[in-house]
Order: sequence, then C-alpha cells, then structure tokens
Amino acid sequence: MIANQGRLAPEERRALLLGPLYRILGTPAVALLGLANTAIIVRETGEALFGLVSLVATITLVFPFADLGIGATVLSASAMLAGGSRDQNAVDVIRRAYRVLFGVAGVLIVFSLCVMAFDGWRVLVGFASGPDDRWAITVATCIFALTIPAGLGVRILVGVDRNPLATLVLMSCPAFGLGLTVLLYVSDVSGIWYATSALGGLLIGQTLGTVVALRVSGLGWSAFSRVSPSGIGTRLLAGSGWLFLVAVGLPIGSQAGRFLLAHLSTPAELSRYALMAQIYAIGWQILSTAALAYWPVFVKRRGATDVTVRMWWRLTGAFGAVAAVGALCMALLGPWVATLLSGGRIDVSAWLALAFGAVLVGQALHLPAMVLLTRPEEARWQAWWAITMAVISIGLGCAAAMRFGAAGVAFVSALAIFAAQVLPDLVWVPKLVRRRPPIAV
Repeated sequence: MIANQGRLAPEERRALLLGPLYRILGTPAVALLGLANTAIIVRETGEALFGLVSLVATITLVFPFADLGIGATVLSASAMLAGGSRDQNAVDVIRRAYRVLFGVAGVLIVFSLCVMAFDGWRVLVGFASGPDDRWAITVATCIFALTIPAGLGVRILVGVDRNPLATLVLMSCPAFGLGLTVLLYVSDVSGIWYATSALGGLLIGQTLGTVVALRVSGLGWSAFSRVSPSGIGTRLLAGSGWLFLVAVGLPIGSQAGRFLLAHLSTPAELSRYALMAQIYAIGWQILSTAALAYWPVFVKRRGATDVTVRMWWRLTGAFGAVAAVGALCMALLGPWVATLLSGGRIDVSAWLALAFGAVLVGQALHLPAMVLLTRPEEARWQAWWAITMAVISIGLGCAAAMRFGAAGVAFVSALAIFAAQVLPDLVWVPKLVRRRPPIAV
C-alpha cells in the first residue's frame, strides 16, 4: 500500500502529469498526422465511400470489448507487480491474459475468413463499394484481431506508472498509419483498401509498445510462459467478465451511431458522422489519457475510501470543466475544420458539432468513475448501467437515424450517456466506494 494515501507518490505524480502533458504537446502533431491521413483518404474515396472506409477502420472504437474485459484486469494486475502493493499472482494474471487473447484473435481471424468465403461483408456492414470489399475488409479484420493481444503492452505500461511511455506509443500509431496510407496512395489501390492503414498503424505501434512494456516491467518473455503451479486453478481473471460487459455497453452506447446510420440512413450522413467523430477524437484522446493514469492510483488506494471519494469528486469536476471548453471549441470550429479537411466535399452542421460536444462532456464526467470502480462487484454495477445506456442509445437511435440523420444519432448518444452513466455516478459512486472492506484486496 502507499504510505500516505492522501498524497500521490512521486512516480504517480510523474505519470499523471507527463502522460497528459505529452498528449497535449503532441496533439498538434498527432492531429496533423490524423488530419493529413483523413484528407488523403477523403480525396481518394469521395463522400459515399469514405463512410464505409471509416466504419471499417474504426472497428477498434466499436468493438473494444473483443479483449473480454481482460485488458482492464491486466492494468490492475500490472499496478501490483512491485512495491508495497505487490501481488504474487500479478504475473500469472498477465500470462493467462496473453494466452486467452491470442485465442480470441485466432477465433476472429477464422470468423473473418469464413465471412469472406461466403461474401457476407455487405450484410454485416450495411452496404458495399465493389468486389475488393471482401478482401480489404477481411485483411482489416485480421489486423484488428492481432491488435487485441498486442494492446496489453500499453495496459502494462500504464499499470507500472509509465503512462508517458504509453502515451508516446499511442501517439506513434497515427504516424505509422499515415505511412501506410501514403504507401497505398502510391500503389494506386482501390479506395476500400484505405480501411487497413489506420489498423495497420495501430498494430505496429502496439507491437512496439509491447516490446517496451515487457522490458521496463521486468517481465520479459516470461509474460508468454505458462501459468505457474501456484496460479493453476485460481480465478486469475476474476471480474473481467463484468468489465467485458462494460466494454460491450460503452461503445455500443456512444459509437453505435456508425452502424445505425450505415443501415438506416444514407452514406452521406454516415460520412458526416465519421468525419466529425475524428475531430471529436482529438479531445477524447487527451481526456482518456489523463483518466487512464488514475487507474493504478485508485487500485493502490482501494482501502482508503474517504481519500478515494475526495479524489474522485475533484477529478470529476476538473474533467467536466475541461470537456466543456473542448465542447465549445468543437461547436464553434467543428464545421469549418470539417470543410477544410474534406476540401468542401463533406458538410458538417453546427448541430452535429454541438451534439459531439455534448457526448464529450458526458463521457468526460464518467471517466473518473470508470477507472475507479474496478473491483468485481463495482464492475458488475458499471456493467448494468452500461447495458442500460446501450439499450437507450440503440432504441432511440434507430428512430433518430431515420428522421434526423447523423446529428440525431449523436444527440441520442449524449442523452444516453447522461441518463445512464453520469447521473448514476453522481448518486451512487460515493456509496459504492464506502462499502469497500477496510483492507485492499
């Protein structure tokens, strides 16, 4: 345990300060890389096809739950690898996690090959662009499958208070992605193949992050060894099932608009939504980086309930204030930036920009609770509210997609987040934390 739990340890302060600072300082460069990547793809694909390319390329946003909640469990275990909070089972948790997730990746690869064999991608994504779809989308899905175990490296870095390194790893992904986009551009490929560049960049960056994480954590190649005899028969991944449900509900509630628009609206509306989502992602990445750094901080203070509640209130207020400023900038500048990026090909309304601003505020207010409530019983509470949010978002989103298009779907997502995430957090989080046992487990 931390000696003085009311104050941050030096390594925690460095992680909390430098991670977001790197993200903020690097945001102009990352934004330029991402925007350059988007500009090339929009000009090479056009308004209609860009929506499909973006839908496939951002599959990691819609299906982050493919790691079955195990990534969150690994982050908590990594925080227990050393120091006064050391857990003897932490290494075995990571070993089992890698074995399970490599199995998940294999299943997804086999599934994607079966869909390709029966030419079924058109049914799954809502529409098609041509004969190259079956090959390009299959390759993109296989790359996505490999990012599932590769993503554990970043989780380990955050858990061992190396958030700055984790941030640099994530910031390198757009650079690798842009390099692949340029390579595709030079190769003069069909437009749908651009769906593979962002995922390819992500895989390269995460692989690099895994190498760094295993080195700095001291795990080395032992992370891929068999679970030790003492860990056999132990529920090493306890709680990951509930975190899996959280990971299912959150993206469905906040990102399912892409699929609703693909099936119930027009390609033009999907393209507007996809382009605005990329602009919104700049602010979201900064806030999520800062929040993720608090995960190990809260894990190490699970027994200090009063300290934890005070820290959570301060963090929620700070995140809400920062997000409000970001939402205002998004509402004022979003349409202009979208026009600039698309060369006038895609028109984003002020209402759509305002809707994404509301989504940003809602998600920012929920972030502190999400990284705080990681015990199995707390994850269960999160899971039910995440599923409630998903039900609201899909139920109302279907009607909004047909009648109001992209802006309607985004406003419904914001409503679902506030109703089923922010409000329950404010009412119940302090009570849940104070019910914890006096000694951390």
